[in-house]
Amino acid sequence: MFYRFRQFITAAFAKLTKEDINFINKYLNSYEVELFKRLPKYCKVHSVRVARDALEESLKKNLYDTYLIKACLLHDIGKINCGFNMFTNSIIVIIEKLLPSLLQRRKNIKIVNAYYNHPEIALSYIENEDSYVKYLILNHHNYSLKEDEKLIILQRCDCKN
Repeated sequence: MFYRFRQFITAAFAKLTKEDINFINKYLNSYEVELFKRLPKYCKVHSVRVARDALEESLKKNLYDTYLIKACLLHDIGKINCGFNMFTNSIIVIIEKLLPSLLQRRKNIKIVNAYYNHPEIALSYIENEDSYVKYLILNHHNYSLKEDEKLIILQRCDCKN
């Protein structure tokens, strides 16, 4: 649970650098950049950290793929337009850990629905995207899939950041 505290502190002081913006522009087209800009600040920084870690890991394993990096940058876009910020996200994570059944029963609340279903919601924003990018985003919380090493890299980097 300590890593959650670190995530919160990182989110509290989140800031995109010029290098981050160049990195984003290298992998996303103009439509995707506009989507990315709609994410809460902490989520943007989180996604860049995930993408940079995935880039490093994929290069080490000779699995580099621009689709993987794009999916890392876009994996949380299902959280736009639903009221997420670092405080609401933290509260939901804590409730989910302590009282998961309580939160599960509240999926009719927009922010709770987005917490659980943001991968599916993301697909509505990227209808014209490559099918592999969609697959990675849709399954980034599906830990039962063990056969796709690039998906596993995304999942590992997402949990780490």
